Amino acid sequence: MYKLDLDTLSEDRLRRAIDSETFGLGAEVFERGQVQILEVTDLTALCIVPDKRNYHVEIKIIRDHVYLKCGCTHASRGLICEHDVAAWLCLRQYLTRRLPDAWQARLEQVIGSAQALPQGGKSTPYLLLFSLQEELRIFPPYWKVVPYTFPPSTLPAEIRQADRPLDPQALMMYIETTQDTLRGLKTPYTKLEPEGCFNCGSEAVNLANIILERNRGYSYSLNTRFPLEYYLRLLRSTHSPLFLGNSSRPFEHGLTILSETGVICLNVDKDELGLHLSPRLIVGDRSLPIEELSATGSSNLRLILEHPPWLLVERSLFELENPAGLSLLDFFHREAPDNHPILTIPVEQEQNFIDRYLLDLARQFPISGEAITWEIIQVEPVPRLYLSEANGELQAQLRFGYGEAEVHYEQDMPRERLQHKAGELALARVIRNPEAENHAIEALSTPTYGLKRAAFPSQPGLFRLRARKHPVDFLLNSIPRLVEAGFEIFGEEQLKTARVNRNTPSISFKVSSGIDWFDVQAVVNFGELEVSFQEIRRALRKRERFIKLADGSIGEIPEIWLERYRHLFALGDVAGDGLRFSRHQVTLLDRAFSEADAAQTDDLFDQRRDRLRVLTAKSFSANNQSGGILPQDLPAGFNGELRPYQKAGFDWLHFLHSFDFGGCLADDMGLGKTVQTLVFLQSLYEQPPESRPPQASLLVVPRSLLVNWQRESARFTPRLRVLEYFESNRTKDITAFSGVDVVITTYGIMLRDIHFLHGYRFYYAILDESQSIKNPLSQTARAAHLLQAKHRLVLTGTPIENSTAELWSQFNYLNPGLLGNLQYFRTEFGLPIEKKGDEKATLALRRLVYPFILRRTKDQVAPELPPRTERILYSDMEPAQRRLYNRTRDYYRGVLLGMLEQKGLSQSRMKILEGLLRLRQISNHPALVEENYHGDSAKFELLLDTLDTLKAEGHKALVFSQFVQMLTLVRKVLDDRKIAYTYLDGQTTARQEQVDRFQNDPRIPFFLISLKAGGLGLNLTAADYVIHIDPWWNPAAEMQASDRTHRIGQEKPVFIFKLIARDSVEEKILLLQERKKQLVNQIITTESAFFKDLSQAEILGLFEG
Repeated sequence: MYKLDLDTLSEDRLRRAIDSETFGLGAEVFERGQVQILEVTDLTALCIVPDKRNYHVEIKIIRDHVYLKCGCTHASRGLICEHDVAAWLCLRQYLTRRLPDAWQARLEQVIGSAQALPQGGKSTPYLLLFSLQEELRIFPPYWKVVPYTFPPSTLPAEIRQADRPLDPQALMMYIETTQDTLRGLKTPYTKLEPEGCFNCGSEAVNLANIILERNRGYSYSLNTRFPLEYYLRLLRSTHSPLFLGNSSRPFEHGLTILSETGVICLNVDKDELGLHLSPRLIVGDRSLPIEELSATGSSNLRLILEHPPWLLVERSLFELENPAGLSLLDFFHREAPDNHPILTIPVEQEQNFIDRYLLDLARQFPISGEAITWEIIQVEPVPRLYLSEANGELQAQLRFGYGEAEVHYEQDMPRERLQHKAGELALARVIRNPEAENHAIEALSTPTYGLKRAAFPSQPGLFRLRARKHPVDFLLNSIPRLVEAGFEIFGEEQLKTARVNRNTPSISFKVSSGIDWFDVQAVVNFGELEVSFQEIRRALRKRERFIKLADGSIGEIPEIWLERYRHLFALGDVAGDGLRFSRHQVTLLDRAFSEADAAQTDDLFDQRRDRLRVLTAKSFSANNQSGGILPQDLPAGFNGELRPYQKAGFDWLHFLHSFDFGGCLADDMGLGKTVQTLVFLQSLYEQPPESRPPQASLLVVPRSLLVNWQRESARFTPRLRVLEYFESNRTKDITAFSGVDVVITTYGIMLRDIHFLHGYRFYYAILDESQSIKNPLSQTARAAHLLQAKHRLVLTGTPIENSTAELWSQFNYLNPGLLGNLQYFRTEFGLPIEKKGDEKATLALRRLVYPFILRRTKDQVAPELPPRTERILYSDMEPAQRRLYNRTRDYYRGVLLGMLEQKGLSQSRMKILEGLLRLRQISNHPALVEENYHGDSAKFELLLDTLDTLKAEGHKALVFSQFVQMLTLVRKVLDDRKIAYTYLDGQTTARQEQVDRFQNDPRIPFFLISLKAGGLGLNLTAADYVIHIDPWWNPAAEMQASDRTHRIGQEKPVFIFKLIARDSVEEKILLLQERKKQLVNQIITTESAFFKDLSQAEILGLFEG
């Protein structure tokens, strides 16, 4: 246990608690040498610190903590002041001087024992007495303590006996009776020596010296009563003789300072006249007699000190525990008739007193009396929320129920709270449970229930709704959870603005079918209240969860409806009181109706729904018993044989055709989309005249695939009449289309001649490699939408390369309106899927498009294909190459840091692309950026070594690069070494000739191909190796290029090499490619197109070492 010693009052401890400036100021005050120590015990010390005026500093040990108390302004703010520091240092000095060595301590014990014995000495013996006097010459008057001495020789022998201690009571009685005749009585003017005092110890003598010194120096402010409290406490602790008197008669009678504190209570009694209220003064377990109760002006009760209050009642002096009791005494003195200290409440006013005043009085004063019954309540609290509305806003007041009592939540919670039973003279003392109450307040303050503390200090238990919490959501969903958590809820029935309808809504649909559309009406009911179709549509389109009903109440739209029906109401066109949907949207309607409470459909809708269910199941069977897609006979004009999966694709195209659905044949590259389409067209155009299509079909293909389509048609469907609408001498006469079955053109010609082509209505408009219209805002996509055709079909191995908007563009061509407009699609599907990975949006989109897409991968349908192995070959840059790379990287990083900060990402995009291009070129070969570069490139040397090995082993390889300059460097080396090769880039005119030479000539080991020019439509199965000199951002482009050889017809294992410069931007490209690896196979991805959506930090990361 701590006490006031040098260890407790260490200087280091003080320095850690305050700042250096305060310590320095305190040290200066201490060094003046004027600090006085008034009292020191094991646990307390009282000091006076002069500094402009005298400050009293108290140092206490309470529960192993050191507390400092000063009366200055700085300390009143709860801070340690310079006076506290000065007192601390002075007390340390005092304790240091008092600290004895072991031998000194033993000698002092001997001397102290000897001094306790009666013996002669140098000090004149004296008796010490204290007189409590009221100073009436000063206004306002105040009480003071005055010490007196007189020689013990004047005491009678029977009081002063050498063989026993002096009897304090006998001394006090003697002084009272003989004060007028006491000889030698005086107020000392010199310092008293403790060893000369006959009746008191050293602490009482020290107190007397302090009082004498203060009185001599006039340092005691007459209006300050602060020191008197300490005098009285010291007199009480030292049992010093204290008398009540005045300057002429200081010892009127002796006083006893009680150790107990006093309490002024309100006593309540009851008889036939009513209730009688009177004050009662209690000290300890005793009631002191008071005849005339008054805080002032009475001889038997006097207020000695106001703050803190000390009372003098007859000969007893004590501290008052409840200062408010003084106002109670004053009230009864002023209001009681004839100074009779009783206030009577008539019988007829008792209830008014109980209801309005009893509890307030009990909270101010202790209540006693036989009329009052008391109860102690100590139970677990039950949290209660009282709901109300203020300015139209919902709010909740927290209270706690303790049995039948209830208390409000309070910030500074008292451990006890008084309550009373309504209408009864019964009071209860509620023992509160702060831990349980705080647990409830913490639970309410979390976002779980949608509440937050209101910013009203006067109402700490008031809560309001969080910003995004709807009142109805709180009432319908949070309230049940609160009740489950143990809260009781009151006041909901009184709410006006937030009145809820707790009925679970029902929804039913009715469908009327037209030739090419469906009209849908919906009815929503909350119990007996019906909501209009347009109101529920508006709410669902805005993703609102609540709707106002006809009776003014608010209903909750089930959260599941927001996902289940919002696309339904958004994708339909308003038609009268309902919505109109196209025939393509049967899947959307079917799913919505299946989850509704009721749906009334007609035969035509049921027929179309059943057909779409077949497409959704992708069920191919030999007969119709299982509800699958019926097999079709192959046309007589087909020369060849279809693989089983190709035959299934042919059947699927016929199924779509029979019900006027547009479709996307999205088989993996190399699985024969071309032959499936040609056989399908052949089957249409070889029908009898009455059944064959009346118009020609249009086939739009990339320029590089034009020859391939011509050859495949001539090979597999030679009877199909094909018109090549391509050359500069092409005729712009629509009648020319009437004599053919298929018109083949390119995207470029379509764009240039769209106004001419728009004037003819084709039977089929088919887009090959339909990712060519992936940008819905491009001129090519807009031109394709202008084509007129009864049926539409698209072919692609990669329906999505970068973003879901590419899928929307193709489906908007196939089945307009199926996915809504572009803005709706981006909001509801594109952004949630690409930015947030929203699986619900992904599933909803997949359900909408799945019936119209047929995709098979090589692994699924062509397991006989030889294995395909990918391998990354790393190279370390040459020193000169590394220096150039680092210098270029650092330059662009420095430029981009400032540009991104000043102009932002969008205006810095061109500089970013420029920097990445330079780094990728240097990674390949520095000669691509510096014409006069004569050093080596590690990757280039690795490429040449690899080509040498492949040639020596008799392999054939495709070599892809995005940079024609890089291919030019390779060509130069191959030419120098007299190695044969074929070459293809965007400027090559005889494309098919180059392909045929490589495919058929075993002496040509390599085919150098520009990635952009040769990534589509080429069949190069003669190669068994593929080399990508440099990685491309989009892995789909690399996959397409690699699939030029890994396709149907390949008999050898295929090896794909990717050349990567270590510690370069190419390694980062590989990492970023992982974001889109599954893009092609999944059709719909939850990853965003990585380059255009990279963050600023990720872009700068590309330029790091």
